[in-house]
Amino acid sequence: MKKIEILAPAGSLESLYAACGMGGDAVYVGTSRFGARAFADNPTVAELEKALTFAHLRDKRLYLTVNTLLRDRELEQELYPMIQPLYEAGLDACIVQDMGVLSFLHENFPDLPLHASTQMTLFSGEEANLLKPFGVTRYVPARELSIEEIREARKQTDLEIEVFVHGALCYCYSGQCLMSDVIGGRSGNRGMCAQPCRLPWKIVGDVSWNRGCPLPKQKPSGREAYFLSTKDICTLAYIPELVEAGIDSFKIEGRMKRKEYSAYTASVYRKYADLYQSQGKEAFQELRDNPDSALWQDYRRCQDIYNRGGFSNSYLFEKDKRAMFDTKRNGHYGTLAGEVSETGRGWAKWLAKERIHPQDVLEFRDEESHTIYEYTAGDGAKPGEVITANVGKHTLVRTGHKLYRTKNAALLQAIQEDIRLAQEEKYPLEGKLVVKQGEPVRMTVIGKGVSVTEEGEMVLPAKNQPVDKEALRAPLAQLGSTNYVWSDLSISVEPAVFLPLGSLKKLRRQAIARWEEAVAKEYCKNRRRISEKPLPPKDREKKEQLRVVSLAGVSQLKAALSVVETEVLFHLKLEDLPVEEWAEAARLLKDRRAALSLPRIFRGKAKKVFEREWKEEGGVFTRLPLEALIINSFAMLVWAGKQFPSIRWYADTNLYQENQRAKEAFCLLGVHPSPVREYGRIPVMVSEGCVAGGRTELLSPKGDKFTVVNHCKYCYNTIYTGEPFRSHGESRQKRLDFTWEQEDEIRKVIREWNF
Repeated sequence: MKKIEILAPAGSLESLYAACGMGGDAVYVGTSRFGARAFADNPTVAELEKALTFAHLRDKRLYLTVNTLLRDRELEQELYPMIQPLYEAGLDACIVQDMGVLSFLHENFPDLPLHASTQMTLFSGEEANLLKPFGVTRYVPARELSIEEIREARKQTDLEIEVFVHGALCYCYSGQCLMSDVIGGRSGNRGMCAQPCRLPWKIVGDVSWNRGCPLPKQKPSGREAYFLSTKDICTLAYIPELVEAGIDSFKIEGRMKRKEYSAYTASVYRKYADLYQSQGKEAFQELRDNPDSALWQDYRRCQDIYNRGGFSNSYLFEKDKRAMFDTKRNGHYGTLAGEVSETGRGWAKWLAKERIHPQDVLEFRDEESHTIYEYTAGDGAKPGEVITANVGKHTLVRTGHKLYRTKNAALLQAIQEDIRLAQEEKYPLEGKLVVKQGEPVRMTVIGKGVSVTEEGEMVLPAKNQPVDKEALRAPLAQLGSTNYVWSDLSISVEPAVFLPLGSLKKLRRQAIARWEEAVAKEYCKNRRRISEKPLPPKDREKKEQLRVVSLAGVSQLKAALSVVETEVLFHLKLEDLPVEEWAEAARLLKDRRAALSLPRIFRGKAKKVFEREWKEEGGVFTRLPLEALIINSFAMLVWAGKQFPSIRWYADTNLYQENQRAKEAFCLLGVHPSPVREYGRIPVMVSEGCVAGGRTELLSPKGDKFTVVNHCKYCYNTIYTGEPFRSHGESRQKRLDFTWEQEDEIRKVIREWNF
């Protein structure tokens, strides 16, 4: 059975070294540019070069996040000099979202493995296979997939599969979120997400629910809650299922979290992956069945370190979407530590359910999970003990209120000590010093199968007191502040010679530095020589003139047809167009230019439902002289290749083409650049989690208005800007994108843009 890789987050050098020392087989880390966590304490390129040596000496791997959308200038002028030294130092892989970045890196650094980020919204192995020509060796599927879908993907591709198993989960499909950019100009696709999904939102207006929809029965209209905030995920108890699904790498989220989080979560996933792979499913099941086992103790410690909402089992294993959300609180939830049994004026007694340590931080919370009072424990206590706490005379602590621990002081101290001990472990080197009269002193360093020799000062005959072995050994043995220890240090010295002892420290440093360089070169000795400068983008042919009108229903189509006089491409969005209207829409378009797009989320239930509908009713479109498809996902691209390989494909706006190279890359896949949206509501989020049924308004704390549309038939929802985006540009390819506009409004807009 192949050993599972534990991939830990590193938002800082401290986290990087801690995770490598505590069980992580690999870390993913960014620099100050082009990573999805621009506000982390990201290392410099020079620091990462040293970190690569540290990692490779310990047989660890380092993956660089280049998982944002780049502009042409950044791609062609800034990316190359950032990657070049890391490539030559043995960088193990880059994690990429942008197709232009993917193409650029593969062209300029041909032996650099590339990992397709979860932000590319890949649902299957078939989709991932499309990226093989661009150097992709691994992909991270969308985090909304079930374990059954992961198993199916494993059958479809020989690419490595990396899956998020622990940590925070976005409300939106990763890479499909524009809300932070729309609200405050901080684009998540540029690494600057302001996390608006973690804010308290208000649902306005009447809320209707479809029968059988797994949403809360109560109507939350008018109340403020964390409707878009997902719980953190923890799949520690599902390691057998994860391994058996064929996953190669267990990925832990958390580059914005402290080093103790990275270190501890890496250690527990390493521990239980090894346990399952060495002892088998029966031994693991015994741990799962025992609520007091080490497995569940470690699970609760993971909660102590950080959790939102008490953990969910992720979309991999949860069958009820409601279990994925905690609408009452945001931020660290902590662990349930006790319950108030008695109160008085200024005090409260509570029964401990967990062991309490001095300096633990504890919160009293009411029934709605609001924090009433927080204090730091002065003394420890065992489970079952009653503790009296001073809570202030005017607090609202009541009998039955719960206490949650948000800081486990003893656990943090233990992890910090483990990190310290791990970092004190030194890599063993063999050293040889040769001192011969009339020749330069020579220092040889041997390790990891690599040997280098550095020459120092000339050895002279001794005039007075000659040097001896012990005098020479002292300056060479001083490796305390380095990552190394001598496993053997041999010294050969001729009699009656002289050598300045102060020069030996410098010689030792130079020899070890040369050895590190040699190890780095050995690690990537088979990498092809890279280009001296990046290649410029290719010139594209002049764009054809194209006018696209995107529509969501037959009534909208009739309105558009009544006023359009020029040759317009009528695009039917099948995620919105009821199947009952397909035949009428096809009849209306029999003599016009027509295009289709599929549901944006083309997987799971959505795919099954659509394929059934297409089999039963899709013939009305296949009989049309269908001119184009508007491709809105890699999943649709796979479908298009099977169903309509000969017609023209255009990218939808969510297949990002922020730079010329991205456009060229998509063209290689047969997808032409997307027409510019000059009118339309912007879809800022597409999510598996439903806010409400029907079409409702969502209000942010600052009054930003958005509209939620449930595609209940396909079991996902889209959040749109409340008002349409408007722009009168000079592009030869333009698009008017209608959602729920009435007929009069559609005619007015089309006339305004002179379509």
